[in-house]
Amino acid sequence: MNSYFYLSDDCGNIRFTREGLDHLAPLFELAGIDIKNVHTVQDYRLARKQASPYFLQHLSDRALTWPDTDQYRLLKMAILGDENDLQREVHRFEMRQIVKPIK
Repeated sequence: MNSYFYLSDDCGNIRFTREGLDHLAPLFELAGIDIKNVHTVQDYRLARKQASPYFLQHLSDRALTWPDTDQYRLLKMAILGDENDLQREVHRFEMRQIVKPIK
């Protein structure tokens, strides 16, 4: 079984792809797991389970590097903001989609 994040052999051994290393190493690190010690699908599942309490923190950290576009601002607000701020930003976004400047 292969995924976007790793390649596996018939014995359940895995090798992380570049995307897997880039995305998962920081998440696993938050849980005190060195991705270099994750060698099998079973290790991977255990690491994901142990890292799950840190997922929102990991996503928040990644959000700080996202571009400053309308769509990413909405996504950041959904992750980091409160419900009122999100609703206000959604309304602004929808209004900008309706009212486009004439060029």
